[in-house]
Amino acid sequence: MFFAIQETPYDLKWRMFRIHVRVHPFFWLGAGIISWNLLRAFGIPGLLIGITCVFVSILLHELGHVVVGNCFGSHGHIVLWAFGGFAIGSVDLRSRWKRIAVTFAGPGVQLILYALLRVGDPYIPRPENVEASGLINVAIDVMLWINLYWSLLNLLPIFPLDGGLIARDLFTWFTPRNGVRFSLHLSIGVCLLFALHAFVADRTGQGIPYLPVGVSIAIFFLVFAAMGYQALQAEHERTRSFDPWDHERW
Repeated sequence: MFFAIQETPYDLKWRMFRIHVRVHPFFWLGAGIISWNLLRAFGIPGLLIGITCVFVSILLHELGHVVVGNCFGSHGHIVLWAFGGFAIGSVDLRSRWKRIAVTFAGPGVQLILYALLRVGDPYIPRPENVEASGLINVAIDVMLWINLYWSLLNLLPIFPLDGGLIARDLFTWFTPRNGVRFSLHLSIGVCLLFALHAFVADRTGQGIPYLPVGVSIAIFFLVFAAMGYQALQAEHERTRSFDPWDHERW
């Protein structure tokens, strides 16, 4: 999230609702990796369904950020890259509560889509062809899974996910001097707890219902814990560099 994603000749670009959208080639690779199990279960059609569901879900997520940001006067654009996307410039706002609204809008759109799909699923027409009807069911199930679980994951107070950014704004509201550090401490603690649960539950077969398990999940949260730790070190250095009471630096 903190480096420029260079354009390539193979980027897919367009405008929708006056918003610039760019899709980096690595996004399709990441979506394909995420959808690999569908390839093994349903072949090429399953892989294409998975990639399409990932694309639509992440695009709508980022559109939620940018559209709400536009309403507040912050005009952003969208870049889809690797395993996710970025609503660049959408939270360039002075108001804390507007930033929180923009940040929440991404997962909020996904939760709304999940609710609409859940309610409308029985009314979606299926063709008489059994194979085609089965693929439609797969697409709906994948969309439900992505837009519920990914949005809930995104709302966890983990840096640099949306929930972590919301936590940062809330903590800095209560304590401007230490809010960023407190939010990063919370992020690291949550990541370590989820990683520990994922590993122990995978080994023992006993865990908290609905929480993800497995060694790969544990590694996933440990990576975010490491990112939070690096951000915490950078924040310590930043506050030390600009501490007006640090007379040794004068």
